[in-house]
Amino acid sequence: MMTLPKFEYLAPKNISEAAELLEKYGEEAKLIAGGTDLLVSMKQKLFTPNYLIGLDGIAELQTVHFTENEGLTLGSCVTLAEITKNKMILEKFPLLALAASKVATVTLRNKGTIGGNVLLDTRCYYYNQSFFWRQSLGFCMKKDGTFCHVAPGSPTCRAIVSTDVVPVLVALETKITFFSAKNGKRTVDLKDFYINDGILRNRIQPDEVLVSLNIPTSPKGFKGTYKKLRRRETIDYPMLGVAVSFVEDKNLIKNVKIILTAIHSSPFEVVEAQQLLENQKPTQEIINEAAEICYKLAKPLDLTNAPPLYRKKMVRVLVRRALEELANC
Repeated sequence: MMTLPKFEYLAPKNISEAAELLEKYGEEAKLIAGGTDLLVSMKQKLFTPNYLIGLDGIAELQTVHFTENEGLTLGSCVTLAEITKNKMILEKFPLLALAASKVATVTLRNKGTIGGNVLLDTRCYYYNQSFFWRQSLGFCMKKDGTFCHVAPGSPTCRAIVSTDVVPVLVALETKITFFSAKNGKRTVDLKDFYINDGILRNRIQPDEVLVSLNIPTSPKGFKGTYKKLRRRETIDYPMLGVAVSFVEDKNLIKNVKIILTAIHSSPFEVVEAQQLLENQKPTQEIINEAAEICYKLAKPLDLTNAPPLYRKKMVRVLVRRALEELANC
């Protein structure tokens, strides 16, 4: 049986106090909200913090606010379950609710948070295992080792991004805000936040707390969907996820977004396919061509419980299905 390492739990009352504790304890501490991913990783001894700084008691991080001018602002500790059932989100941002509903199970969504999904660790067969399993193979580049078992010649870790919600948030042009005791608030575009490296993953600073997400109001004619490939309908992380959106204007589509998850170490925006579709009428022919571009550019490795070639072929299928659904083909 895998047990949790010993730690001290700290319960700050506000964001400033949480940031001060994070700055004080540095690498000895981890932030925790829902804990649905972190606690499992701690049992696997991937992380062994001496302190856990709890965020779920901070009311400021659990707010949901919407205005037409400012859009939707979500505190980082808003649960995925709340997103799936909030009437305003279902009406104004159904694409976000759809993606949130695809995460894990109802039980895990009741605890898992939107901030946790944004900051979710990358995954790999050779990383997300017990300490003894990893030790028997000599560990790996991402934790305690020096090379990548999946791609031995790679200079970087190839663990994949495994979040369902992030590709949709990128398509919705989300901005995220952090707070640190030293530097105050910092806001960045989510699309610029991730790094295509399984270890580095993103551009959060060690002393920062993710405070909120802001999603602008969708323009008239906006359509979007999210398709997920997994072995079971619940529990499983994506073997592939496809977020597609565009704005329909006089039979043409604009601001096209096609974003893949569980292919690379960061969300993969297929710019070439987007450019092909931009300002075009979404005919079956051009949809097929866009899906083919996505298929050719996707380069999955053997990191999930489905063969890479199958996942690559399913990129074509899911992109095509998503575009057909939105274009009513």
